[in-house]
Amino acid sequence: MAEVRRHLVEHFQRFDTAGIGKIKKEALESVLIGVGQSQKEAEGLLMQYGASAGMICYRHFVDWVLAASAAPSRPPRATAKERLGAVFQACDAHRTGRISRGALMEAMRQISPGEAWAELQAVYAGCMRPGEDPVDYQAFIDALFEGDAQASVAEEELDRLSYYASPKSELVTVLRRLDPEVEEAAPRFATMEEFREAHADNEPLLRQLRNRVLICATCKKPNAYTMKSCNACDSPLSGIEESVNDNIFMGFIYGVAKGRFPYAISTRAETEDYLAFDDPLGVTVCHLCVIPTSTFCPDIRFLFADPARGLRLVEDLMEVGRQAALTYWSDKAFVEAYWPGREPPETTEDMENLCVLGFNFPPSMFQLHLQFQHGPLFPFHAVQLERGSHYNHGRFYPLEYVRAALALGDAVRMDVDDDTRIEDIVAKVKDQGLDYDTMHKQMIDKGKSFAKKFPIWHRRDFEHTVTNGKVYSNDTGEVVPDLNPAELQRKDNAAMRNYAKPKCSMYRFMKSPSEVKHFLEGV
Repeated sequence: MAEVRRHLVEHFQRFDTAGIGKIKKEALESVLIGVGQSQKEAEGLLMQYGASAGMICYRHFVDWVLAASAAPSRPPRATAKERLGAVFQACDAHRTGRISRGALMEAMRQISPGEAWAELQAVYAGCMRPGEDPVDYQAFIDALFEGDAQASVAEEELDRLSYYASPKSELVTVLRRLDPEVEEAAPRFATMEEFREAHADNEPLLRQLRNRVLICATCKKPNAYTMKSCNACDSPLSGIEESVNDNIFMGFIYGVAKGRFPYAISTRAETEDYLAFDDPLGVTVCHLCVIPTSTFCPDIRFLFADPARGLRLVEDLMEVGRQAALTYWSDKAFVEAYWPGREPPETTEDMENLCVLGFNFPPSMFQLHLQFQHGPLFPFHAVQLERGSHYNHGRFYPLEYVRAALALGDAVRMDVDDDTRIEDIVAKVKDQGLDYDTMHKQMIDKGKSFAKKFPIWHRRDFEHTVTNGKVYSNDTGEVVPDLNPAELQRKDNAAMRNYAKPKCSMYRFMKSPSEVKHFLEGV
């Protein structure tokens, strides 16, 4: 093996005229063809590796190729027909071989959501006998896979909406904490209750500390009060009563040590006026929240009370987020694991092309925060995006849209208070020729493109695959009945996120309430 490695490295070194250990993708492909690979095989290897435009570390590539070739063979993955059969069997409590027509079509709708469902439901209905109810689901599966074209569509839909789970330890790369030598700041208040008691006569300040939320019964994540399913684990939120919880972000700013849990932060960048930190429930390999700390602004509606000042605030949030994301790019091990072969983005535009950026309304925390999500999405969340369960229309407002809307200036200026409807703002902006629907779709398309832009998730790196609520072993291809997808996702989030690794700290520029001005005070 060592001789083979040396031989391959020597081939690549001939193209490394600068002696930097990296060569272009095209040169890498030429060498592979030169040592006996067909062009299709070479392209396939580079795709699996995740090679993209730019310079690629050829020694790392050689090690990856040799490790993959030495990996033990595994039993074949369950076929699409077998996986679909398992889905229907889960609906067949009495094992009759039949389920209701409605249950079958609902299962297929879950597999083919959104636009795909509109196109495919006629195909699915055509695979059932006229008037048949309950349906012989094995006959339905046989009919669905009878033609090559239909079988291809069914296979593609199942694969597109399957995701890997249970990452192996060697996949999980932890970023070192930023500036570990910085002196830790001491909290000003031990608890949120202590802070409230100290300011009991200041009702406007106390209102800053409250969020309207729905608490997920499965993973306990606070969700915006308009959400239909949890955006962390996808559990339904129907039947859960709206409640109020602590605005943790304001606790960070005011130097509160803890609420229901410690308020220390996984900090990536901090200044007198801004704070960027790892989202504790991140959906991508680099998921930051960026907040203002000298200004209280509950959400994006208030920015339209003074568009020019709002635009400056939004641009500042983006720049702080960009600087924070570059700390990830400075970590060689992290880059090799998640962005192999890529060079750091040199401009703000370069960075934006690699990220989904925007604001939620209503937010889960009522302090303006930029969601800064550098691709790729984690496998579960990539599928959630395909299903239409991420960046929901009417709730997620892309940075590109908010920035362009605020740039319209006085033409979109409005009187804003807690009762202002976001729909009225969107309509006013549309009257000026800027369409939210178009820009939201462009953002969705960008998020979906990450799967091709960052093709780093491979079956060999995970223990399981989840398809339509069923967990399959990647070793045997068999269903693992005692594993719950929501519980797997909770564990995966804890394993793969960077939050709190190795430790968290307090915001070093914590404020007194008099130092934090409401955005409307400047209007």
